[in-house]
Amino acid sequence: MRGHWDLRNIYELLKRTIFDPAFVKRHLVREMLFWISMVLSIVSSIFMGARLGSIDWEVIAKLFSLMLVVQAFKEYGVLEWMARSSLKSLKSPRSIGVMIVLLTASVSSLITNDVALITLVPLTMLIALKAGFEPMWLVMIQSQAADVGSALTPIGNPQNLFLFEKYQVPVGEFVSFLLPFTVFGVCWTLVMNLLNSRKKASFTVEPSKIREPRKLMIFALAFLVVMLSVFRVIDYRIGLILTFVVTMVLDMGFFKKIDYFLLGTFAFFFIFIDNMARTEFISGLMRSVANGDMETMVNSALFSQIISNVPSAILFSSFTDSYKGLTLGVNIGGSGTIIASLANLIAYRIYVKERGQNGKYLIIFMVSSTVSLLLSLTFGFFRLKFLGL
Repeated sequence: MRGHWDLRNIYELLKRTIFDPAFVKRHLVREMLFWISMVLSIVSSIFMGARLGSIDWEVIAKLFSLMLVVQAFKEYGVLEWMARSSLKSLKSPRSIGVMIVLLTASVSSLITNDVALITLVPLTMLIALKAGFEPMWLVMIQSQAADVGSALTPIGNPQNLFLFEKYQVPVGEFVSFLLPFTVFGVCWTLVMNLLNSRKKASFTVEPSKIREPRKLMIFALAFLVVMLSVFRVIDYRIGLILTFVVTMVLDMGFFKKIDYFLLGTFAFFFIFIDNMARTEFISGLMRSVANGDMETMVNSALFSQIISNVPSAILFSSFTDSYKGLTLGVNIGGSGTIIASLANLIAYRIYVKERGQNGKYLIIFMVSSTVSLLLSLTFGFFRLKFLGL
């Protein structure tokens, strides 16, 4: 009887999870990179033996701290207030596009590209609905603006934070190296925006208010402390403990909104890459495709098209000292396929959820983003040549 009851429980559990299309879509399909990284780390560990010491806990702790404090800017309406204030006087899809590109790129460089898109793309969709124009192209160039804008700073995206910490690059050197690429990328995105209509579009944007100003001020101070830890002025554990305590006291609900799948993906890929680095054949192969800045840039960008740019950064960093080629490559590699960057997937999911047209979006995105990838690789080639690399 007990065995029958256990089997029935197992069946009910399976029915609510892997046999439930909604569960599969929400947790298996949407977080595919996490599950792939987990399987790869487990399988490789069977043969090589996992070393938990290979996980860069400092990077994960800094990323977790950033997620917590940035969540406050989103939840308390800072980003929405900025966007609504900037867009309220614009009169055409093209002028809206200019402001959306500049705003998204700027915000992404300061508080990560995923949070920028999660906040700003729904607003783009709302404005398009009120003004009566199709937002597909605008959402696509918005995701590209997030990618190139986030490339500028160590906190703009997860791969930058990891590489900044991995190679111990001074912050001034990091930003100055990537500034030309960001300027080029934003300019090219503005050129792409010329395909948006100049036809007048009338709409009204309701004003928004910043909520919980006192709590926001405390989180803003915590954000500054986290920045000091990211820039290696203070120990990262100070930033971690402070943000954890502040969140516990002011808004524990933020803990439920953290992207733990991304943190887990980092941890599993650290283990997997360490296992691969101890495999003679794989190690030799990777060193051959990461031999110098130019080769590293091109190949890391191409690898990003298949495995996404965060895993590509972790993978190549174990086999090359060419941090400039790698940093440029994985940021360039955000263009191309829909899975090349988390920003691409976020914008795509939000658009499709509201408008559908899944296939049309993917086709147009692939064509336009591949053009952006090729142009960016060309720019990267001349950038490295100019530096004598």
